[in-house]
Amino acid sequence: MAAVENFKYVNWIKSINQLVQICLCISFIIGLNYFANNLYWRSDLTRDHIYSLSPESLAYIRQIDKPIKIIVTLSPAAIEGEMQQVFKHVRNLLKEYEYAGNIGGKKKIEIEVVDVLKERKRAEYLARTYGTDQQDVVLVVCEDRQHRLIYSDIIEMKNGQMSAFKGERAFTSALIDVSNTDQQKVYFISGYGEMHLDSVDPLRGLSNIAEKLKWGNILLETLNITRAGEIPEDADLLILASPQGPYRPQDVEKLRNYLTETTGKLIVLIEPAIDHGLSDLFYEWGIISDDMVVLDMGEDFQAASGDLLIRRFAGHPITDILRDNPIPVIAGLSRPVRRNLDRPVDDRLIITPLISSSPESWAERSYRDNQDLKYNPEVDLKGQVSLAVISEKRVPSSLGIDVKGGRLVVFGNTDIISNHRIRSIGNIMLILNTINWCLDREQLLAIQPRPVEEFHLLLSRQELTQLSLVLLSLPGAVGICGIMIYWIRKN
Repeated sequence: MAAVENFKYVNWIKSINQLVQICLCISFIIGLNYFANNLYWRSDLTRDHIYSLSPESLAYIRQIDKPIKIIVTLSPAAIEGEMQQVFKHVRNLLKEYEYAGNIGGKKKIEIEVVDVLKERKRAEYLARTYGTDQQDVVLVVCEDRQHRLIYSDIIEMKNGQMSAFKGERAFTSALIDVSNTDQQKVYFISGYGEMHLDSVDPLRGLSNIAEKLKWGNILLETLNITRAGEIPEDADLLILASPQGPYRPQDVEKLRNYLTETTGKLIVLIEPAIDHGLSDLFYEWGIISDDMVVLDMGEDFQAASGDLLIRRFAGHPITDILRDNPIPVIAGLSRPVRRNLDRPVDDRLIITPLISSSPESWAERSYRDNQDLKYNPEVDLKGQVSLAVISEKRVPSSLGIDVKGGRLVVFGNTDIISNHRIRSIGNIMLILNTINWCLDREQLLAIQPRPVEEFHLLLSRQELTQLSLVLLSLPGAVGICGIMIYWIRKN
């Protein structure tokens, strides 16, 4: 009898054990599916990482608060022959967008691929709904807004072959276009020989920064201030880059009214030895730009080319990422831009030196004499010398609290924004962060752009010397060891 009871007990234990195993197996499968649906890990092993999203794109995706659908229409030709590789690039990159848009189990971006010949009903519906019967088109849709891309927007052809894949730029621009109904407008001022927005000239052109800003869904226009009666009301930001002559009082007054009466934002880039005529405006905002040239003897602050390497940054949202990483900014001849200590204190103004030279530098006043330049404590400015300044104005409101007023940013250098400088990672980060801060696009600050076209290795003279010693010492040491081994064997 006891044996029977023991047998029943053992069978009962086995049944429970089997039930537990089944539950564990089911739990494992459920957990595996959960992780498969909510956690993604992908690795881009391509040489140029053409399937990886840049920090800019990821930042834009995180801002999306409305569902977006990306529809790719195909024909059999798109998956055969020359277009097969293009479709592969598009498909793989769009998967990255879909994965990046899956946050907390909520899909912000949905991808649909439609073969217009095999799925005719779906193709007809798309034609009725979105007004397109084209094939081989990428359609980005958000509510009632849509952005259409053809393959010439995605690839660059050269000699009949694909030379570049522009998918990320095209897709991110489309996402911004359909999800952001409030485009901001930036005017580049002209009329006094300023650097031109459309120019490809390496020294005086701004086409590279213009391309970056357009990608960020910013509308750009040129404003001839000598012809304009006043600054347009839709101007979210003005950029005045390298005036070649003094501004007339009536044009200075237009800038003053824009900053004060409409709480406007203005970025000014000036260069040495040029009379810009803006001193009175700077004075009102607590800024002075001395007629000097900054000379820096710090070995770590001189590029191998002789240019200035800016490595000192203020604790400010614009420059935090440059200071923390650290990432230098390269510049040519610069003039000091600093807080005007002779101006009466104005509690409404918040003045912040943004970037500066090294302690071994000074600002030379007699630079026009063409003599051996030496620091003169009686007339020159001892380093560190401020090279850019921000002035913010706080305006009292009826509620008893201060609100944001105008913003003025002045740089004592102009070539940091030019085509040949802006490709340096530090320069593009400084300029884009300054523009984003002026436009109150706080979420885009401290985003490191990824250089695509080319890389610039910035070395100071000290770093170049150290690198040369390393490169020369290693072969020399190997040679000495070889000679010693030969001598030992011979003797």
